[in-house]
Amino acid sequence: MPSDDSFQQEDRLLWSPAPAATWLDAFPLGNGRLGAMVYGTPGDEHLQINDGTAWSGSPGSEEATSTADPRRAPSELAAARAAIARGDAPEAERCLMALQGGWSQAYLPFADLHVEIGNPEDARAEGYRRQLDLPTATHEVTYRLAGTALRWTSFVSHPDGVLVLVLDADRPVDVRWRLASPLRVLGHAAHEAGAWLTVRLPSDMPPPHEPDLSPAWGEEALKGAVAARVVHDGDMRPGEAGGARRFELVLTTETTFTSIGREPLGDESTALTRAERRVARALGRGAPGLAARHRRDHARLYERVRLDLPSPPQVRALPTYERLVRAAAGPVGHDPSLAALLFNYGRYLAICSSRPGGLPSTLQGLWNDRLRPPWSSNYTINVNTEMNYWAAETADLGECLDPLVDLLVALADRGRVTARRLYGARGWVAHHNTDAWAFTSPVGRGHADPAWAFWPMGGVWLSWLLAERLRFGADERFARERAWPVLRGAAEFCLDWLVRHPDGTVGTSPSTSPENHYLTPQGRRVGVGRSSTMDLTLISGLFTALAALARRLRRTDDPVVAAARAVLPLIPAPATGRDGLVREWIDDAPQAERGHRHLSHLVFAYPGDTPADPRLIAAVARSLDDRGDDSTGWSLAWKLALWARLREPARVSRLLGLVLRPAPMESAGERGGLYPNLFAAHPPFQIDGNLGYVAAVAETLVQSHDGTITVLPAVPPEWRSGRVRGIVARPGVAVDVAWDTEAGQVRATEIALRARRPAGRTHVVVRAGGRKGRIDLSAGGRVLVDPETLAASPPHPGAHVSSDDSTERTGR
Repeated sequence: MPSDDSFQQEDRLLWSPAPAATWLDAFPLGNGRLGAMVYGTPGDEHLQINDGTAWSGSPGSEEATSTADPRRAPSELAAARAAIARGDAPEAERCLMALQGGWSQAYLPFADLHVEIGNPEDARAEGYRRQLDLPTATHEVTYRLAGTALRWTSFVSHPDGVLVLVLDADRPVDVRWRLASPLRVLGHAAHEAGAWLTVRLPSDMPPPHEPDLSPAWGEEALKGAVAARVVHDGDMRPGEAGGARRFELVLTTETTFTSIGREPLGDESTALTRAERRVARALGRGAPGLAARHRRDHARLYERVRLDLPSPPQVRALPTYERLVRAAAGPVGHDPSLAALLFNYGRYLAICSSRPGGLPSTLQGLWNDRLRPPWSSNYTINVNTEMNYWAAETADLGECLDPLVDLLVALADRGRVTARRLYGARGWVAHHNTDAWAFTSPVGRGHADPAWAFWPMGGVWLSWLLAERLRFGADERFARERAWPVLRGAAEFCLDWLVRHPDGTVGTSPSTSPENHYLTPQGRRVGVGRSSTMDLTLISGLFTALAALARRLRRTDDPVVAAARAVLPLIPAPATGRDGLVREWIDDAPQAERGHRHLSHLVFAYPGDTPADPRLIAAVARSLDDRGDDSTGWSLAWKLALWARLREPARVSRLLGLVLRPAPMESAGERGGLYPNLFAAHPPFQIDGNLGYVAAVAETLVQSHDGTITVLPAVPPEWRSGRVRGIVARPGVAVDVAWDTEAGQVRATEIALRARRPAGRTHVVVRAGGRKGRIDLSAGGRVLVDPETLAASPPHPGAHVSSDDSTERTGR
């Protein structure tokens, strides 16, 4: 493969010739817990600060906001099932509303840092440039102001847990700093050595779609603190450095949050003490030492995977947003490297927003500037949270999944109470939303549409991510201590939730297909029915994963495993229904919303293992056509992944055109695209569009769901040449591949494989260009594979390659 130095730097850099005018112009920094949006305003550097533990509410919020009477739950559930059996879906919906609790809590902004020099209005900045360097996770702003050359450098360190801001000036300048917060400020001060601020968070923050409710600020809420210290070569004054050429500020945040679902500990004073101690430790390393440790830590994750797609130098040199505007207006494929930049940026965002020891990525990752953010910036677990982590394995960011595993463990604990209270079921359950307190009830306050508010499969779908980690080579400890109790408990709930039908099959009733509706014979729009395809697919996938895990752990005689194995053949598989489409519910009623953004009934095709049945594949394609191409940002990412799985490069190309376009700045509608800082639009901003895009692009380059490592299965025609390093295939094999195009056909020019973990000999089958080869990889050894013969070239010591010359059709 080509050397690292030959990868294009423009595919790894965002830059702008102007300061950020809005939050969606600012560039993001983060370490999985501490986040910042950097504006780069000349003379007044503004960093909007987030703390990943800054959530409203407390562990008691779920019960405190609930309007449901659990004593009515058994009778209302029975009545809903009876209504569905007699075809009265509206009555079933009314019954299910009685099960609705309150709402999940909100992820909140934390503070604002302003650092000013002189009088910001004295002069206009000249030679302005701000940039975000993805490989080093470093933001830099340079300009001249009133004849003084200024350079602002900022980063957020994971190993040291601090934000660092450094100003270098070629002439002495006066520097002032201040902290503010949109939260309830309890105390604050600026002094010669820095500043501090303490806050109280809301004890309840209802979502924006509950406009009749107001925030509450009770004592049971989290408290928090910001601490900043400065070092400079100027005169010491309270909140100001006089005549400084170099100015360094180190900042961190703390709250009384302990762990997901657990009670807070301490108060604002203890939070401030912890923050000040962390800042003091960091100052002892000095800014250069902090930067070196930060860059090494970030590179350890970021440099594992790199994608390069060439574009003309004059195009690559343009400001990032100008490239996006031109890509949308110009001919298809005139700037392929923009697609690579968005892929690399997505991995960067995943690293910055989800690291071990922190909380999972919210709807907006780690970044939010609103006290009442869209959908509470919570964990929406009917697709959005799952999509945030679809690329965790293929993009070699397995550590970034750890916070979600922590959330799953907490949900499995608290969800047992909900399963028993609402459904009289064993195991554990989670529904449509959750939060930092492991909320597991249905939401809605008794008046929300069950099409979205009632969905007891949230925990089951999240569990699929643990099953995928196992397929990518997770170790025995993870399998035994983390995956087993979560998967077993979810399966236990499903066994109690399934109902038997007269034809001998099993299914779910009541059942929704997230946020979608169908038409009754009377033409009424409803969202509750019998056995949605998504329900059945998720349960079937869970039972299959549990059985595989039981074999691995030698627990096949476990009673839950035995029951799941017995029920599995009774679950109907996805099937073709009316108009040749994949049916969304087993009764296959007419659609109420053609073009709906959710693709729940196609979950078996992606992220599930795409079936080999050509008739079902054709139905998936027709269903995608029926939904249409354009939609929300996250829906575009899902469609992109599905067309990649169907191995349709031309359709991948069409979807890329909808992703790589400017998004409307208004927060309405369902037209995706990218904001000036390349955040993905729902609209509004949701990070699932960015992170789901990474997973989809990975599927165009390498697929392994069917037991074979297939390289370049769906590369769009505009990517005429390129290379990728480090994409991960099942069962844990890193794949490097380069390609070009000959006579209109994409062909691999270089292939290399490496088993990532020592696990004895790894046997894999590789497919490229219609040929297959069987390769034995020595543990950790890198094997070069001849793209023409699929034989080792040259043979790697300890590796044996056997070739299979049979050709296969790679299209649909």
